[in-house]
Amino acid sequence: MKNGYTLVEMIITVALSALLLLVITGASLSMSKSHDRARDFLEINSTANGAFSRFSRDIRRATSIDVVNSVLNASDGKIVLKMKKEDGSDDTTVFYLSESRVKELYNGAIIGDITPSTIDISNLTFRLFQMSTTTAVRIEMTVAPDASSTIPSLNFYGTYVLRGSYIE
Repeated sequence: MKNGYTLVEMIITVALSALLLLVITGASLSMSKSHDRARDFLEINSTANGAFSRFSRDIRRATSIDVVNSVLNASDGKIVLKMKKEDGSDDTTVFYLSESRVKELYNGAIIGDITPSTIDISNLTFRLFQMSTTTAVRIEMTVAPDASSTIPSLNFYGTYVLRGSYIE
């Protein structure tokens, strides 16, 4: 009786082990790519959600829009919101697109970026709708991850009514 393996048995064992390792490596790479795509989608959605939350809060508080100093219906938009304080004076909030980031000014002071540097904003359009007693703003924003990502840009939309516009 012989002990050990033949050369053919060893070659078959090594080949099957290599094939199994190849399948496992392919599955791991596929899962890694899927994870990266999911992370990019999550970051884009989180960025859009945060920006639209800020837009919503301030637009709903606003009593009017400074149309002269705003840039409406353009992809590099800017909106200047006026809010009445208790003493009758105005607070001013400005949202605008600069260097692929959405930025905010409050009473002339730079608050900073409201979108992270890892995300590019290629479109920020403000559209004004005025009815007899109310004013609304529709916002369109195109968000993309950095250049290394494989996912496409996504468009986000929101419409908000200036609650203060009908309080007079």
